Amino acid sequence: MYGYHRQEIDFVYPSVPVAIKADFLSESYFSELSEQFDQIRSEHRKWYRFDTSKSIASHAILTQMMDDLKENQKLLNDHKQFDLFFETFDQHVKQLPYITEEIHYFRNELNRYGEAPEQLEEMIGLVACGKWQLFSGRYHRFEVSEYDAAYNVKFISSNGRFEVVYHVETGQMVNDPVNMGTYNYAPGSIHPWKYYQHHKYDKVPWKKWGNTNQISYKDITKRQSRHGSTEQKKSTEELQNLIKNKISDSQKCRYRSNL
Repeated sequence: MYGYHRQEIDFVYPSVPVAIKADFLSESYFSELSEQFDQIRSEHRKWYRFDTSKSIASHAILTQMMDDLKENQKLLNDHKQFDLFFETFDQHVKQLPYITEEIHYFRNELNRYGEAPEQLEEMIGLVACGKWQLFSGRYHRFEVSEYDAAYNVKFISSNGRFEVVYHVETGQMVNDPVNMGTYNYAPGSIHPWKYYQHHKYDKVPWKKWGNTNQISYKDITKRQSRHGSTEQKKSTEELQNLIKNKISDSQKCRYRSNL
């Protein structure tokens, strides 16, 4: 285990070109990504214990996908290959021994595609229909001067990838670098392996680099937390009850799902 840990620390991803000719998000695009992965891995395969070829290939594919999305930001919206893009990206992230600062911050670009509404009221409707779920907002309630963070609540998309934070009193989305929601490369779970992956690819980078380069994790956690306050407990309970009442209106959800 010690040797493997040292290998993770010492390994640096080389710059490897990826040749993709197909149009972004086409079926051929994903086929070529797969072919390029196999080719790069084959070219860098080492026949000893710590083979880094898979990591090198996945890092190269991720670099290409990040560049492609930056050049075609609007194309991904409502595209038929929407889910496949994120599945492919996350799959390659989890092939890495560690993620780079660039890949860590890229989660903020990806989280914009979660299509979370700006208003909390609209989000409650989506939760009632099973598209999002209320989640613990413990790490999104650090004090800021602009508002009382005790009223922050967090939601996660049904697939566990996208996050969004709202302020209960204003009903508005929270986007500041202290309490913002972020994208999960490896959604958390009580399953031991998934829990480990979430810790490795989501929590550890957050503790190293924070949510954005505007404020570090260390400076975030130096702030007073409003989690557990009377205001927080009361507002969260009221929101939970409101959601339960909305969920009881299941006929409306069934109607929407058939549209």
